[in-house]
Amino acid sequence: MSNRRTNPLDDLEARLSRPLKVALFGHRNVGKTTLLAMFYRQASSGQVPGLRLAAADPRTAEYLAEKIAQIESGQPMAGSLAETELNLRLYHGPARFDLIVKDYQGEHVTLGSDEPIHAFFDGCDAVFLCLDPDGPSDPVERRRRQQEVENLLERYIERSVDARADRPVALLLTKFDRVMEREPANPETEGDPEVPESLVERIVNHHYGMTRHALAAHAPDGAIFGVSSFGPGAEGNRPPSVLRPIGLEGPLSWLAEQLESRDRAAMVAAWERGPRDPGRLGRVVAAYERRYPRSNRSYEFRDRLTAMVRRRRRGRLLRLAGGIVLLAGSAAGYDALGFRQATAFEQSPEAAAPAIARRWSDLLEWHPSLGIFWPKLERQARVKKAEWQVKAAGVQVANGTAAPDLPKRLDTLKDQSPRLAPAIREVEQAQERARHDRRWKEVEGEARSLASVDDPAIGLAAIDGFLREFPDSSKRPDALTIAQELKQALHARRFAQDQQFVDDLVRSEAMPGMSLEDLIERARQFLADHAESPAREAVKLRLDDYLRRLDEQDIAKARDYSRQYPSRFAARIERYQDYLKAHQTGGRYLSEAIDARDRILGEWDVYAYRQAFDHLTAHPDDVAEVARRLRDYQRDHPDGRFATIAKRYLDWWEKASVPGQYKITLRRGEVEPTVGKYLSGDGPDLGVVIEVAGTTYGPSSVIRDTRRPIWDYEYPQPITWKVGDPITIRLVDYDWTATDVYVLTSRPGDPLAIRLLSGTIRPSKGGKTTLVFASDFAMPELSPPE
Repeated sequence: MSNRRTNPLDDLEARLSRPLKVALFGHRNVGKTTLLAMFYRQASSGQVPGLRLAAADPRTAEYLAEKIAQIESGQPMAGSLAETELNLRLYHGPARFDLIVKDYQGEHVTLGSDEPIHAFFDGCDAVFLCLDPDGPSDPVERRRRQQEVENLLERYIERSVDARADRPVALLLTKFDRVMEREPANPETEGDPEVPESLVERIVNHHYGMTRHALAAHAPDGAIFGVSSFGPGAEGNRPPSVLRPIGLEGPLSWLAEQLESRDRAAMVAAWERGPRDPGRLGRVVAAYERRYPRSNRSYEFRDRLTAMVRRRRRGRLLRLAGGIVLLAGSAAGYDALGFRQATAFEQSPEAAAPAIARRWSDLLEWHPSLGIFWPKLERQARVKKAEWQVKAAGVQVANGTAAPDLPKRLDTLKDQSPRLAPAIREVEQAQERARHDRRWKEVEGEARSLASVDDPAIGLAAIDGFLREFPDSSKRPDALTIAQELKQALHARRFAQDQQFVDDLVRSEAMPGMSLEDLIERARQFLADHAESPAREAVKLRLDDYLRRLDEQDIAKARDYSRQYPSRFAARIERYQDYLKAHQTGGRYLSEAIDARDRILGEWDVYAYRQAFDHLTAHPDDVAEVARRLRDYQRDHPDGRFATIAKRYLDWWEKASVPGQYKITLRRGEVEPTVGKYLSGDGPDLGVVIEVAGTTYGPSSVIRDTRRPIWDYEYPQPITWKVGDPITIRLVDYDWTATDVYVLTSRPGDPLAIRLLSGTIRPSKGGKTTLVFASDFAMPELSPPE
C-alpha cells in the first residue's frame, strides 16, 4: 500500500527502472568530446578489461563513429556547437547499465550561465569533473574553473540531508600525457606508459586544491584519475599517428562499480522503507533483475521477496481462518437465539395465526445458515411454518381477507407437506363456499338492478354465468325463478321493439330520396339478428318488395342509358354488367341483361370496324389514320369478327412504315411524235431512271430508234421505300447526249407514291406519253362491314 511513509520508495523504484544519467562536466577545450569518443572506442573494442560499452541507438552510433573517424585520421577535434544526447549501454560483469550522456558546448558551464545542460547535471546519477592540468596558466582563470566545479557541488549538497554530493563524483585530469612528458622517464617502464598516482595527487594538490578539498569534504567516495585520450606524441589538439590512450579503463571501471554499489544500497533501502509493500518491492526486484540478470544478488533479492510474500500470505490465511471461526460461532448463536424467540412468540396466547406464520417465515428468511449449524431446528421451523400457514389461511378465509394467490400457495404446501392435505382441503372448501356466497350476492344484485329492468339481457347473462360456474349450487332454484321472470320481460320488450322497427321501416319508405339499398340492408340485418321475432314475416314481405323495386330500377337505368347514348358501347355494357353483378343471385331480368350485353358488344364490333372502313373509302391515301382506327378496333375487340382483316392490314402497315425493298419491272411506253433529235435516225433512244427518296435506280436498258419502246426490264437492284417517300421517274433520250424527255414526280404529300410503279402513268397535262410499270407492292383491302 502506498502512503506517506513509503513515498521515498518512488525515487528508488524510478532509479532502478530508468536509464542512468552520467555527466561530463568541463569547460571548453578540456577534451570532453574526445574523451567520450575514446571511451567508446576502447571499451567497445575490448581494450578495457571486464567492460564493454555499446551505442544503444543508430543516432548515437553515427555520432560517435564520426568523432572517432576524425581522431583516427589525425584531424584535430572541433569544439561542440550543439547539445547532443547520447544513449549508451555499459556491460560490467553481470550488470547492464543504460546510460544517457550529453555532449555540449563548454561555455554553457560558465559561472552565471543558465543553459538547459544544468538541468541535466542536476538530475544525473554520476559526474566526471573534467579539468585540464595543462590548462590556463592564469591563477584567476584556473580559480574560475574550480569555482564552476564548486558551484555544481553546492547544488548537489543543497539537495542532500548529510552535506554530501549524494552521487558518485570523480575528478578527471585530461591530457595527462603532457604532464608525463615533462616528468623524468622511468627506465623500468616498458610498453604503454602508466599514470603514476603520486604524480596525479601532486598535480591536483598543486593546481586544483580547492576542488580537491571540496571532493574530500563532500564526496568521500569520489576518485581522481589522470587520463589521456591520445597518449604520447600529440601535438596540440592534433592526435598522433598511433593512438595509445592512457588511464581510460580506470574511470569506466570506477563508474560501473559505483553504480552497482548505489543500486545495492538502493535495494537495501527499499527493503528497509517498504517491508509492508510487497507490490512495490516486487517491481523494484524486477527492475534490479533487468539491470543485473545474472547477479547472485538478484537471486538473493528474489528469494527474499518470495519468502516475504509467503509469510504475508500465511499470516493472512491464519487471520482469515480465525475470522471465519469467530463469524461461524456468532452466526450459530444468532440462529439459535432466533429459533428460541420464534418458539416463545408461538406460545404467546395473544399471537394470531397469521402473525405466527409470518414469524416462522421471517426466521427462515433472516437465518439462511440455520440449516448449516442447526439442521434439526431448521426442519422443525419449516414444519411450524407450513402448519401455521394453513391455520392462517383458515383465519383469513373466515375473515374475508385472503390474498388472491392463496390457492396457489396452498397447492405448493400440498406438495411440500402431504400430511397437511386434509387441513388444506378444509380451508379450500371454506374458501370455495365464501366465494360462492359472494358471487351469488353479486349476481342477485345485478339481476334485480335498474339496469336489468331496462335491459333484461344483462341479468340473464349474469345468471347464466353463475350457473355455469357453480352447476351444483344450492341457489339454483332461485336463479331459475329470476331467469324466467327476466325472459318474460325480455320477450315482451323485444316484441315491442320489433314492431317499432317495422313501423319505422314503413315510414322510411315514404321519405323522399330514401335509398332502397339502405332499406334492404336494414331488413336483412333485422332478420339475421331476430331469428325468433314475430315480426319476421312482415319484414320479409317488405324485403321482397324492396328487392323487386330495386331490380326494376337497375334494369331501367341500363335500358335508358342505351336509348340515350347508343354509341357509348363500353358504358352501355358496363350498365348491364352492373345489373348482373348486383342481382346475380335472383334478378328477374338476368336473361335480358345477358342478351343486351352480347348484342351491344356485337354492335360495337361493327361500329368500330366501320370507322376504319369508311375512312379508307373516303380517304384512300390516309393509310396512317386507317391504321390507327384499326389498332383501336383491335385493342377493344381482340376476338371480333374483323380481327383477322384488321391484323392483315396492320401487318402491312408495320412493314410499309419502315424502309423495305420492292422489285420494279418497266414494261413498255409511248412518247409524242415530236420527240426526237435532229439527225437522230428513225426515233429517240429511250431509257428510264427512277429516283426514290433521293436514291437513283437505273437507267434501264435503252431502246433505240422508236417512240413505242417495249422494255420488259426488271431493275436489278430492288428499290428501298417506306410510306411518305417521294418518287421521281425520268424518261431520257440517250441519242447523242442524255436529255430528259419527261419528268414524272409523285404528288406532294402522297404517302403511297410507290403506286406510280405499279401501273400505267401519264403526265398530268395529257398527251400520248405513257409508261407502264409492274411491281410486287400490293395494298390489302378491307371487306365491307356487312
